[in-house]
Amino acid sequence: MAHPPAPSPASASQSRFKGIHVAMISIGGIIGAGLFVGTSATIAAAGPAVLLSYLAAGLVVWLVMRLLGGLAITARGQGSFITHIATHIGSRTAFITGWSYAFLWAVTAGAQAVAGGMIIGRLAHIAPLWGALVLVAIAWSINRLSLRHYGQAETGLSIFKLLFLGGFIALGLGWLALSGHPFAIAFQNITAHGGVFPKGGWAVIGAVPMIVQTFTGCEIAIIAATDSDRPLRAIARTMRRLPLQVLFFYAGSVLVIIALLPWSDVHVGQSPFLSVLEYLKVPLARYAAIAVTLVAVLSCLNSAVYVVSRTLKELASLRLAPQKLTLETARHVPLWSLRLTTLLELLVIASAIGSPETLYPVLLGSSGGLILFIYFIIAIAYWLWGRQSQTATAMPVARGLILLIPILGAILLILPAARGDALLSLAVILVLSIISLLALSQRCLR
Repeated sequence: MAHPPAPSPASASQSRFKGIHVAMISIGGIIGAGLFVGTSATIAAAGPAVLLSYLAAGLVVWLVMRLLGGLAITARGQGSFITHIATHIGSRTAFITGWSYAFLWAVTAGAQAVAGGMIIGRLAHIAPLWGALVLVAIAWSINRLSLRHYGQAETGLSIFKLLFLGGFIALGLGWLALSGHPFAIAFQNITAHGGVFPKGGWAVIGAVPMIVQTFTGCEIAIIAATDSDRPLRAIARTMRRLPLQVLFFYAGSVLVIIALLPWSDVHVGQSPFLSVLEYLKVPLARYAAIAVTLVAVLSCLNSAVYVVSRTLKELASLRLAPQKLTLETARHVPLWSLRLTTLLELLVIASAIGSPETLYPVLLGSSGGLILFIYFIIAIAYWLWGRQSQTATAMPVARGLILLIPILGAILLILPAARGDALLSLAVILVLSIISLLALSQRCLR
């Protein structure tokens, strides 16, 4: 039987991501329901001074992206940080880091589906389970598309979120500017309810690791760049711009919220975006907030499914997962990895439905602190590479993060509200370490 002709380089390039797709897929993972609702927790934790926490967290993520970009460019865009960790530290560490990352995003995907299912359930008067399954089916269908069409779909969803956030910031600042007393109103809301530091300076420091976790997703750009037509250019652009863009939308939104509302009126679990829109008497504010939250949920779920399936595929290519996970369709979709990703999502959803007060909170909590561990390993990989390379320009950054990230982890252990989740994250790392010893003991891995 004759085989179909191999695609030409031009057609193969046309089937891959463009630079904008790489950035938007990453933004899709970062801006989910956590921004539109979870921002209330950070504002309640530190008050108006939480803006300083966002700036500090943005700096940490930007520094990590510098290291990721340096490693990726050195490798000519081949492989994500998992491959770089395997190269510079060893396969066992890559196993623990890669599976931790896959677990983190699988739980995120399931949690987004659960959150969206609850919204759909209330709107359509159906059980939340059915709404969650609808979102899973949509994400599955989008991820079965070719790379180019998947990138276009995710770009559309992410642009919708960015337009809403940009409009929200412009509307809030515009209302202040036209109020006649913009500085007096903002100053009153920021300072008259316990001051700028109502919870003290320690609360500002304590919020930093929480916010670093909400920025999880910037590193998706490095993974998506491997599927782009010009990986090195995509990596260079996202390395410089993405953390600053995300920080602008996060910090800008928080600035508008605390300038228009007393921080004490922000309640954990309630969307401060909706509170501001209602305060400004925006028509159909509740429906607008619901619509953008649903889009954010689907977009984040969509990106999470992509990143888990590609992480599993990369682990398999490194012989750190079953080889079947490397198999791709003609559209460059790792079908078995996508199937396993969907199964993991469904298990998370099942835990939320069947065990909403025990297993589901444990899964959410155990994934929370993993990104700090992953960033720490990335910094070590860069430092080990930099000791042998003449082209490493960010060695002081690597050394600083190797010292700083354990401090952020220690803060999580100290904070009563975060201690349980931090311990659960350590438990996941310990379990994966034991599995790596058992699974790889027959192989001569470093």
